[in-house]
Amino acid sequence: MTATSKTRKQGRTFYSYLTDDSGSVTIEFLLMLPLFTTFLLLATDASMLFLRQTTLMNVARDTARAVARYAMTPAEAKAYAQKAAATGQGAATATVTIKNGAVTVLITTNAQSAAPFGIVNFAVGDTISGSAINTMEPI
Repeated sequence: MTATSKTRKQGRTFYSYLTDDSGSVTIEFLLMLPLFTTFLLLATDASMLFLRQTTLMNVARDTARAVARYAMTPAEAKAYAQKAAATGQGAATATVTIKNGAVTVLITTNAQSAAPFGIVNFAVGDTISGSAINTMEPI
């Protein structure tokens, strides 16, 4: 094989790579992969934040109901709410007040403990909370 025929064969091989578009889907996929990954992480963070806020609201509702039925004192209710709302990632703080015949329970926690990737923290802020108000039942 001569040098010219070898160069021609390499030229044809190079030209066939230039005209072949079988790898274009891979390149398009790699260009879109960061967008899809960001969307997936954003959806996961938002879902986890909504789940955590729903948990806080449920604990606040249950605590307010227990205090309204005289099953707990406000101090016991505060301890119960903080323990029930705490997770492995972060602790929660609770306030229980009785004023004008209504029980108000407010539970707050760190938003970063609920969002594992931290993508939506710019929209939520530092804390998320759940609250409930219940009227005291007659004795």
